[in-house]
Amino acid sequence: MAKLQLATEYPPKGEAEETDKIIALLKKSLEKEYPAPKRTLRDAHPKQIGLVKAEFTVLDNIPSQYKVGVFKEAKTYKAWIRFSNLSNGPDISKDSRGMAIKLMGVPGEKVLEAEKNETTQDFVLMSTQFFVTKDIAGFASLLKAVGGGKVKAVFHFLTHPKLAKLFLKIRIQVASMFGLDWGSTTPYLLGDRAVKYAVLPDTPTTETIPTDKPADNYLTQRMSSHLAEKDANMSFYIQVQVDADKMPIEDPRVVWDRGLSPFIKVATIRIPKQTFDSEAQQLYGDGLSFTPWHSLPVHRPMGGINRGRKAIYKTMSPFRHERNNEVSTEPTDWKVF
Repeated sequence: MAKLQLATEYPPKGEAEETDKIIALLKKSLEKEYPAPKRTLRDAHPKQIGLVKAEFTVLDNIPSQYKVGVFKEAKTYKAWIRFSNLSNGPDISKDSRGMAIKLMGVPGEKVLEAEKNETTQDFVLMSTQFFVTKDIAGFASLLKAVGGGKVKAVFHFLTHPKLAKLFLKIRIQVASMFGLDWGSTTPYLLGDRAVKYAVLPDTPTTETIPTDKPADNYLTQRMSSHLAEKDANMSFYIQVQVDADKMPIEDPRVVWDRGLSPFIKVATIRIPKQTFDSEAQQLYGDGLSFTPWHSLPVHRPMGGINRGRKAIYKTMSPFRHERNNEVSTEPTDWKVF
């Protein structure tokens, strides 16, 4: 077997067909779960904890070799950040959480042909540093099993113990969305290098997980209370691939070793004091589209899961918006439409 190369993808055969299977499963699932005239939510991360205004400030002291794309120069971008749950149940449930960042005012042609002239750059993160399946084929099998009912799902996990272990590990109870460590889980280009992204809180949260039965949306309530009094501050990091075998591109189940390649701080995130939980802003956030493929070419997503995401988002985002009689547009400022 040939030696793996840094920042190099190795697409397996049949990936496009497996992606088509996922799209078909997702369409069927949404049609079943949201019959007209019910509003169709996202197939993943449908429960919005909150859409907030933020400032993304690129640092001036980044090592020169990493001054690429949005990190090229010290600059502050206006941003929207959407916090979410993977599932649509009560916030106290064990679940995976999402943090999707959309920078605005980013010049340069973007990867997606239909949106090449847009001025947004997205970073999509989860409350973990790893993904649960190695590739699109594994993800398609997981979706088919979960969609087939409890018996099929249990059997699938019993016959895939590594998957079961990772799936259980990503499902956590959360005290506050501002106290979590976030990871891209999948790799991205940074010029001619490959990196993963991470966002870490600047100050540990003092919130604790509720012991009494909390409100179903207590995470939104806590975020609202926090931002009524003070800002929330986080830091954005890159982790550079330095070993193609120990830090694979095509297996996001592998956590890249921070001892081998430490996190490098490249930006700060400030979520200023604000009121965000109006019905209009919640609806606006629900209508926005976030995808790692809203991207400059120098930050292009890498690996099988991201290649699958490209086709899935391209189909599923319009599918959802059409069912809601909406047109998705990329924002240019903090106005809520």
